Amino acid sequence: MEIMNFAVDGYKDIDAGEYLGIFGNPIKHTMSPVIHDTISRQLGKDMRYIPFHITENLGEAVDMAYRDGIVGLNITVPYKQQVMEHLVDIDEAARVIGAVNTLVRCEDGYKGYNTDMYGLAKFLVSEGVKLDGARVIMLGAGGAARAVAYMCLKYGADRVYIVNRTFENAKKIADDMNKVFDCDKIIPLCVEDYYVIPNGRYIMIQCTSVGLHEGDGLPLISDEAFYDKAEIGVDLIYNPAKTPFLKLVEENGGKAINGLGMLLHQGVKAYELWNGVEVPDWLVKRVYRALCRVAYDNTDNIVLIGYMGSGKSTVGRLLSLGYGYDFIDTDEIIEKREGMSTTDIFAKKGEAYFRQVETELLYELKGKLKNTVVATGGGMPVKEENRQLLKEIGRVFYLKASYDTTYQRVAGGTGRPLLANLEGNSLYNKIKEMTAVRTPIYTEVADEVIDTTEIDEYEVHKLIAATMSSYAEDVE
Repeated sequence: MEIMNFAVDGYKDIDAGEYLGIFGNPIKHTMSPVIHDTISRQLGKDMRYIPFHITENLGEAVDMAYRDGIVGLNITVPYKQQVMEHLVDIDEAARVIGAVNTLVRCEDGYKGYNTDMYGLAKFLVSEGVKLDGARVIMLGAGGAARAVAYMCLKYGADRVYIVNRTFENAKKIADDMNKVFDCDKIIPLCVEDYYVIPNGRYIMIQCTSVGLHEGDGLPLISDEAFYDKAEIGVDLIYNPAKTPFLKLVEENGGKAINGLGMLLHQGVKAYELWNGVEVPDWLVKRVYRALCRVAYDNTDNIVLIGYMGSGKSTVGRLLSLGYGYDFIDTDEIIEKREGMSTTDIFAKKGEAYFRQVETELLYELKGKLKNTVVATGGGMPVKEENRQLLKEIGRVFYLKASYDTTYQRVAGGTGRPLLANLEGNSLYNKIKEMTAVRTPIYTEVADEVIDTTEIDEYEVHKLIAATMSSYAEDVE
């Protein structure tokens, strides 16, 4: 997907009822239009979001945007501090953080907000991460770290360690935030003194740009044993999806979370401020899937999920032939590597082993596939980590079928370890039980749901092809 790039006075070449936008330098690869244009389309608003490449005269650009009636703006590097000089009002949180990333139109000019802090907090909540009472380690003390430190105290963190190469920068943030919240919860440390942090499990947040570019090397602290402390590791970087920091967190047993969700939720909050609306949860999830596809260059991949007998492999092969795509079946890959059938793997090594092998395979596939149809095992999306990976690999289609249809398709079949030795009512009841549990999981991860109960695999193939064509038009 190519993002259009405009000088301030050239954006009206795109026809729209109203305009939103972002100021920055560089700005070519911003993904913010994916967020805001998707929301506008889904809510039926005639708005377009325009990236503005601002190289100088920021104040003039802000004034021109206001005169032209632009409803709202995002501000990104290097202007989050400088823009504060050109606003008629600034929200208190943005003032304390010392940076503005969202401008909301009001009388006589724009008011500045910082939605980065809200976006990260909202995303952490969505991931089941609780800041209230938590202990936090922050790596880095730049501009982003101020917002993170504010967020930690705002949402009730019990103790926050800021580790930085330059102690004075960490101390400045700690002193400022402790003063604002009238506490002594933030402790600054020079990177050489990281070992004084007490043992325990922490939320670890990486606030530097290390990992953004290939060859950046290890993060601020390279001691692998240090990452035993990370119960959860959060990197504000979202591309690449797994930075060296996140790899160290995972290798030492922690949960790794990149910054794409923060980008999502700060953008959603900005849209709500601009338009006085509340973006519904279903639309937030849809926008996130769109971000995954663009961020990880998987726009053209098709991922098929669903219960046993839903036709994933058959439909996948038809799509492969119709599109000229590659086709892979994850169960077939695993069976070949293990040298035994799925049923034998379950019997000899257990389901937990099989699920872990599935996860490892998804990590291997992510970022490497182009123009590929992926048929998955029925249980693959049950694991939360796999659901995220599937979204990052491609556009996910849930092939759904009724209990009766599924029973007819799998009765007498082989190679289904969770249905082994079952028949008649026992088989039917097992199908019903498992499907009831998995249906909401399949639905949550899917971009599209296709009911295959009363149509054959050729009709399913046509429906998916039509949906993919429609999506291609949307993202161009």
